[in-house]
Amino acid sequence: MSEALNSLAAQSRIVDEIIVWDDGSEDDTEKTVRAAAGPVRYFRSENGGKSRALNAAIAQARGDWIWICDDDDIALPHAAETLSALLLANPSAGFAAGGYKRFSNAPETGEPVLSGPGYWPDLSEGSVLRHLLEDIFLFQNATLVRRSCYEAVGPFREDLARSIDYDMIVRLAARFPAAVIETPLFHQRKHSGARGPAAARHAASRSEEVWKGADKLVFEGLLEALQPDLFTNMFEAAVPGHAARAGRLQRGCVFARRTDWQVALQEFRAAAALVPGMALSPVEKTICRRALAGKHGCAEALRPDVRGALAGLAAGSPLGAEIAAALARGTGWRLRAAVRGGDLRVAAALLGFASRLLVAGRQRRPRLAAGRLAERCDYPEGGAGRCRPDPGIGTQKRKSPADSAEASTPMIVRLLPASSVITAFPSAVVR
Repeated sequence: MSEALNSLAAQSRIVDEIIVWDDGSEDDTEKTVRAAAGPVRYFRSENGGKSRALNAAIAQARGDWIWICDDDDIALPHAAETLSALLLANPSAGFAAGGYKRFSNAPETGEPVLSGPGYWPDLSEGSVLRHLLEDIFLFQNATLVRRSCYEAVGPFREDLARSIDYDMIVRLAARFPAAVIETPLFHQRKHSGARGPAAARHAASRSEEVWKGADKLVFEGLLEALQPDLFTNMFEAAVPGHAARAGRLQRGCVFARRTDWQVALQEFRAAAALVPGMALSPVEKTICRRALAGKHGCAEALRPDVRGALAGLAAGSPLGAEIAAALARGTGWRLRAAVRGGDLRVAAALLGFASRLLVAGRQRRPRLAAGRLAERCDYPEGGAGRCRPDPGIGTQKRKSPADSAEASTPMIVRLLPASSVITAFPSAVVR
């Protein structure tokens, strides 16, 4: 915690307010905070979880810009300056965000060892919103949000034990444009011990299983907000109905990557009914391949009920067959990985799954060639696009000197004009 607070005090752009919310800790959190430099305001409450702590801290913040930081991550000295400059340069943006690096401490020396981000997409193709829907890559420590945007989308969900940052960034990106750069703005600490809130602590070895379930729960809650029109607006097409078809495929892709095949199959069937005589464009084929190439794997797609539904999609129409074949191609890298790893059972299952759908796709093809379709890099009605900052942002010299159900301490930082850094400090960290 002291490292995190020191990194905020050392910002090249002075922060105006740091709110630390102690969510019922039983350690020396208060002593550490009281000794910290900078304009720190300390609050304490009975343990209620990170979401409740963040909502309470935001309510106390006096600023118009909110920067949420976790207690074990390190903000780089130019972070506040870079983020505030992005918002000033892009007045239509609801939030500004940047990249990060991960680090762990070497067991022999205790020295930090840096590595790249876990995931960072190619933002030269597609909108920030689309990339966020497929996987999280923007984190709170590198995100500065206008307070009015938090008020518009509503509070952090207090029914979620995990992935509250993912839920919130998707809600924000679906409503407001974003100014995003790849420049690292903080160092994210990697953990090897037990993780998560005290009531649901898990070992690092179970991380994938836990986050898979958490992300699926988040998107179940977002289902009503992520309507088909939101996805249609991600595309531009010459043929009427073509953008809507691509949007249905993209919506199916998003939910397939969350392993929600009930929703995904509905979307793929809906896509097959739109402009059914026209072949898939290269953009649409790529969407389908991404559906089965997500970080949570494709084991659910191999279940008998899902395999049967995809076979039915392939049998229903030439376009359905082409969609099913394009989906099958997304298993390619997992098949290669299974072969390299000697997992012949998984390799055989993937090969059988893909072969059946690929054969159906070759046998039946739509009669008309694909029309012109392009994916937007911006988003026309309040969604997130990429804004390019001035090249000099973040280079000025220094001007002067957030989850655990067991105990969390959020931080909110305030920057001029009227900005607050909220630092939620947990005794156990969720992400």
